[in-house]
Amino acid sequence: MRDFVTCGQMKILEKRADAAGLSYYQMMENAGCAAANIIASEYKQPLSKAKIILFCGKGNNGGDGFVVARKFVEKSAAVTIVLVDGEPIAKDAITNFELIKDRVQIIDMAKTESPFMEIRGRQDILVDAIYGTGFHGQLRPNALKAAAFINQFADKALICALDIPSGLGGDAIRKSQIDSNAVNAHLTVTFHNKKPVHLKAFAKKYCGKIFIADIGIDEDALW
Repeated sequence: MRDFVTCGQMKILEKRADAAGLSYYQMMENAGCAAANIIASEYKQPLSKAKIILFCGKGNNGGDGFVVARKFVEKSAAVTIVLVDGEPIAKDAITNFELIKDRVQIIDMAKTESPFMEIRGRQDILVDAIYGTGFHGQLRPNALKAAAFINQFADKALICALDIPSGLGGDAIRKSQIDSNAVNAHLTVTFHNKKPVHLKAFAKKYCGKIFIADIGIDEDALW
């Protein structure tokens, strides 16, 4: 396996894996389950006593977040999902949202001007599942608000990013290509392999400790 894959290469690998029998839905399930296990191991406290917020976008990164949320609920954690750009639009993300939406508190940033007024008291784990490999450029207004909210917990909670901290483009190789307001994660769980941005020194403050989660793709067989 290579040291990294570009976002375009990752898209090709996922398409070929799906054609070979590993469905996109199963890849999302594998990603979310692996991420939940890694986060739980890094938290080092019982999840049954944890207060957890997941910030989910409307694409597949959000779908990964919904799987993580389901796994945390199964561990009896108190879970809140913040829909940063409204309800999901990606097929598999919609499916996973339907599986979890009635079991957690839902805050939809597209429907309220003061989304965080409902979040009170301590928070133990915050998960950034807003944008993944499809992101580049600058954070949109709601994501900017979400990133600012997340970052204020830097000294109070475990901040985790799924695949890439929101605000960083996966293929970014220069600091000027990222949003300086990006999520500052303590750990990042990237799927299948690192992306180019993970290897850059300027990204360390945003990514924190990087873990690679196996989602079932046999890269050597698919190239």
